[in-house]
Amino acid sequence: MKIKALLFTTFLLFAAYTIGQETKGVIKYDVFVSSDDPAMSAYVDQMENSALEMYFSENNTRSDFFMGEMMTTKTISASDKDTTLVLLDGMMGKIAMKVTEDDMDDEQRMAMEKQEVELIAGETKEVMGYECNKAIIVGADEQESVVWYTTEILPAHREGEYLFEEIPGLPLELHSSRGKMNFKIVAYSFKGKVKKADEVFSQEIPKGFTLKTVEEMKQFGGR
Repeated sequence: MKIKALLFTTFLLFAAYTIGQETKGVIKYDVFVSSDDPAMSAYVDQMENSALEMYFSENNTRSDFFMGEMMTTKTISASDKDTTLVLLDGMMGKIAMKVTEDDMDDEQRMAMEKQEVELIAGETKEVMGYECNKAIIVGADEQESVVWYTTEILPAHREGEYLFEEIPGLPLELHSSRGKMNFKIVAYSFKGKVKKADEVFSQEIPKGFTLKTVEEMKQFGGR
């Protein structure tokens, strides 16, 4: 009887923990860009007022990155589809791409394979009222990114640039570098539901966007 009682108590604790987790919603972040290189000051100015919004449900994720005055990038993926829709809106016009793993070149594949995630025990901080744990991501270029994540919000479908399968929660603060640029991304708002989810996660190309292949975009960029 004692064993049954213990198992039942364990089940209740696990159920309460799981039910307490948020698995869908929309989260908004401020994005701060800086550089120690004076030559990058014009770029930093253009990136002022950048923002990131992420939407997630049981099988879908979407990230909208508003890159200051430069460009907006929207990325929509689903766990049951091998195609990710990418929408670019900026100086090049309105461009849509449907991307699969086959579109990655050897350099991109190597970067993904060599990326390492380490969960740091014993280091916590509070972000937006949530207790967050620390993780360190080391890329193929050996640059480190620091992620502070909460286990109270756990998207079921975690992939892409801001959600990581190896991290058991939702990042609320990220610190990373790209070349001479430093990025700090900090969450300021979370809602546990997604309004008009069918529209938000739709992979139909919006009116006004031109569909281009990844290869065409590489040629456009001079690669």
